[in-house]
Amino acid sequence: PGRMSRYTHTCVLRLLLVCVAASSSGSVRVSAPRAVSPLEATSRERGISPLLGWLDRRLARWRRRNRPKRIILVRHGESIGNVNSSAYSSTPDSQISLTERGFEQGTACGREIRRLVGNGSVRFYYSPYLRVRQTLLAILQAFEGQPVEIASEPRLREQDFGNFQDPLSMSRLREDRMKFGRFFFRFPNGEAGTDVFDRVSDFISTLFAHFDSGERRRTADNCVLMTHGLLMRIFSMCYFHWTVSEFEQVWNPSNCEIWVLEKV
Repeated sequence: PGRMSRYTHTCVLRLLLVCVAASSSGSVRVSAPRAVSPLEATSRERGISPLLGWLDRRLARWRRRNRPKRIILVRHGESIGNVNSSAYSSTPDSQISLTERGFEQGTACGREIRRLVGNGSVRFYYSPYLRVRQTLLAILQAFEGQPVEIASEPRLREQDFGNFQDPLSMSRLREDRMKFGRFFFRFPNGEAGTDVFDRVSDFISTLFAHFDSGERRRTADNCVLMTHGLLMRIFSMCYFHWTVSEFEQVWNPSNCEIWVLEKV
């Protein structure tokens, strides 16, 4: 949520004053609104401006206090599709599993995350794709004996490339994507980067609505997003307000690479 408008601030202030009046007298009388001159309205605006500024500062401090210490982005471990692209021609993308090396990467990644967060509370949001769920299971070995929260989040899934993927066709499509622009190119029967941007933006709105809901006990100290390479870049694009040209200068992280956004 951004800065409240002055009109909204005025409405909130009036509501607060009505509540105070009601609590002190036991009742409140609401009279019909009285027309005021522009000069009188300007005078009133100047009179409450300091109070509106105070409300702004209090709201900013309250939001900061409610938000997690860290948002940690993690790509899944090495998958069969990473070492053999023909796997996508017979196995749905959502069912591509990790290699043995991918499981080892997940275990090492879990130790690194545990070292980073210590005994702080952790909430994991994960893509429902098999390779991400397997990576999460490997990571959770490092949290044995420590309670954590986990939540499946379909908006963190991989970009949809269009059902089963023929290797030769995909090779040509990726060449076309480089010519057309990686962000705007749409795969047949699949998504463009713009579609992924839309769902990630929606997820971020949901995430911060949760942080700012006022239920502090429900906000973990560490928020870990288990996802895919493109999703990590798109999340950063949304969060840091990258331009399209800035986004297209960034490439996918390595398997089980960790990006940490830390509150300072």
